[in-house]
Amino acid sequence: MRISPFAFAVYSGMFLLVKEACDYGIAPDLRGSETPFKVGYASLAVLGSQRVPAFPPLNCLRYLETLQFIFDEGVPVDSEDVMGFTALHHATASPKATEAMTRCLLGNGANVNHRNRFGEISLLGCMQLDLVPIIKILMESGADLDLPDADGCTVRQHYLYCGPRVIAVVASCIRQRLGIVAPRAEKRCDACGAHEVKLKICSRCKVARYCSVKCQAQEWKEHKRLCTPFMPGNTVLIKPFYEQFGCTVPVSDFSRRLFGYPTHASSFSERLTRTSHIPRNLRRGPKVLVVKVQVPPQSGGEHPDLLIYTKRRNFACTVRRRDCVEGYDRISAVVRLDGSGGVKAYFMAELESPEKLVIKFCDILAEQPW
Repeated sequence: MRISPFAFAVYSGMFLLVKEACDYGIAPDLRGSETPFKVGYASLAVLGSQRVPAFPPLNCLRYLETLQFIFDEGVPVDSEDVMGFTALHHATASPKATEAMTRCLLGNGANVNHRNRFGEISLLGCMQLDLVPIIKILMESGADLDLPDADGCTVRQHYLYCGPRVIAVVASCIRQRLGIVAPRAEKRCDACGAHEVKLKICSRCKVARYCSVKCQAQEWKEHKRLCTPFMPGNTVLIKPFYEQFGCTVPVSDFSRRLFGYPTHASSFSERLTRTSHIPRNLRRGPKVLVVKVQVPPQSGGEHPDLLIYTKRRNFACTVRRRDCVEGYDRISAVVRLDGSGGVKAYFMAELESPEKLVIKFCDILAEQPW
């Protein structure tokens, strides 16, 4: 109840009332703020878009038009409240964050690396909420991964603990900045880039994907330098062990649920306890899989079981070192050395039989969002 009528119109997305107030010169100083919290008008528009229910008869909810209009009228885009939050902080640190509002703020000059009183940039907030589209926008807009907050924590240090979706998008953006291409970074044809079509894999390396024979032929001159089949020198033989092995829900999802944040795990309860699963139709030949290998931390010289599963969990198993010492040690070493955070990595694999899984360790795939 402490905001002015003009601020209420901004907060409610009443574009016509906001425009009328500015046109008639009855709007307050647009460079100022409202309430003892010193909330700027751009922040009010953002906060209202996340909180005000829809009332079409009142002509509300024209937030993008309202936000752009007040920017054109001189509202500062990086106005801070008492906590040092700007409109961009508010726009990206809410479960209801939208790409449109974020792009509008950045398009009008919002500082993607503005730090609040806790030293946090906007990217840290949306990583906590698993807001992948917003993370991608901020990364593409030049978010700094090495700016420390008040506790000395940086994005580069923290993103590895925010779950597979966040890890995948941040790692992808880091590779783009460095000009590095990783296998299977996106689900698209490796030749023409088509992504809304059915893709077939290269029968030799099992990694490259193409939408047509024509695309495969055009790309062969470049691809043949990297195209290596499954061979003894680049694969390890793993003996799966099938039993009930616990959950495959990311720790980050447990944390978000604990603090009341929404999660993206549609089958959260189903994944709390999973049983091993063997794909069907193995009689037709080896089944090509993309597998995630998780390596638990070692403790007291012990060798904990590895966890291996596919995106849909239609194949899931553990690996005990005593069943395949050489394979266990080799794949563990690769994951610890080159995997995400030294604890997980994604590989192409062939399941030749329920007791024989061949993993191609020479081609570590891009981080996947599962």
